Amino acid sequence: MRYRVIHQLRERNFDKAVTRSEMEVLDYLEKNFDRIPHISVVKVAAESFTSQATINRTCKILGFRGYSELKYAVEEDLVLMKSSSEKHIAHTEYILRKISFDSVDEVAKAVSENRRKLLLFGLGASNISALYLQRQLLYKGIPSTIIAEVQMLKNFEDFAIIILSSSGETQRCHQMAKEAQKRGLKVLTLTKKDSTLMQFSDLTFYHEVPVDKQKGISREQQLHIILMVNELIDRI
Repeated sequence: MRYRVIHQLRERNFDKAVTRSEMEVLDYLEKNFDRIPHISVVKVAAESFTSQATINRTCKILGFRGYSELKYAVEEDLVLMKSSSEKHIAHTEYILRKISFDSVDEVAKAVSENRRKLLLFGLGASNISALYLQRQLLYKGIPSTIIAEVQMLKNFEDFAIIILSSSGETQRCHQMAKEAQKRGLKVLTLTKKDSTLMQFSDLTFYHEVPVDKQKGISREQQLHIILMVNELIDRI
């Protein structure tokens, strides 16, 4: 049994364009997901400042004939979500869909080409992921050095550096990438698509997992980075 509604609300990958009012309904449904089985279409319309007609159109976008059918599907999703194992499985499946596995090959090739001259850099939780990457590289016979400061780059000419950053918006990561490029190092990154860090990279293995800078749990969540490290190692 798989989720019928919650993933659609999170991803919003629909075949047709969504109007502003329909988007407001989608936002409301996602925010109040656990309440949906217990509230009427009239209440949803009132609280989302839309109309019943808009809600019915939104239900059809989600693949349901109407609000009653949507409520039943949401209730099924909630039953699944109460199971710890299903909750973690669903979260992992969601994360996997947000990783661009097609973008890893060039990074893996660059790592292999620089297997004797490789630096790693990460901050906070990403530093733990960098340590994990270092360990996995050793199993492949590839030594690497973790550096902590920009000034250390002067000791490593003609190296490549892998920078790990979930958000790609950490200033020290930007500084490291810019200084590395200035010194002629190849900059490889594991980070978020279209982030500032990606702009400072030569090659990027990227994800599209939402990163909430205001929430510590989301910000420090490293599951996607660990999965990306595993994939990178498998491709080398």
